[in-house]
Amino acid sequence: MRSFFYGNYTVMNKCIFIILGLFLAACHPYPDSIRAPASAQDMSWSTKEGTATITGSASKRVFDHQSVPNLHGGLIQYAVGKGHELTCAGYDVQLLPQSPASDPVVDNMFRYNTMTGPKVDSAALAPFVRHATCGADGEFAFSRLPAGVWYAVTEIGAMNIAVKEIRTQPDQTTSVILQHRWNYPPSWRHGPSLW
Repeated sequence: MRSFFYGNYTVMNKCIFIILGLFLAACHPYPDSIRAPASAQDMSWSTKEGTATITGSASKRVFDHQSVPNLHGGLIQYAVGKGHELTCAGYDVQLLPQSPASDPVVDNMFRYNTMTGPKVDSAALAPFVRHATCGADGEFAFSRLPAGVWYAVTEIGAMNIAVKEIRTQPDQTTSVILQHRWNYPPSWRHGPSLW
């Protein structure tokens, strides 16, 4: 009898450790993250003129909803039709050099769903941020960039912040698509499998 409980206890412990390991692996940032090492404090590289280009677009599909009463007196909502696209048209697109100084700023933009304000405005970072206005077609471009790692951040529609990490290479054009994701957990780097 004792060996039966002891055997089940051991199996249960192994299962707990496997589940815990899978959970921690799911919470880890994307393995293909290209961020610079934490020692890279200097952002002056980003002000130099280079030969790289970033072109991109930003959009989000939204659906109209219809409500119908349920049996318990509440309402059930469901999506109607194919929905429509919101883009970044007319909004500011910010390009920030990746560094330990910009990491928390970008994380707060995503977490608090804002591109301005006390949680994201940084006087130390401002001289290194590049700006472009998203066109009517929902597209933007940055040119003459040096090689390095950047964050592109923009707003889609109203209050939908989208972030993308990009590595530029000399004499190359990098095309990106920014998409808004649910703002929890408070890091855009986590995979969508968590939500």
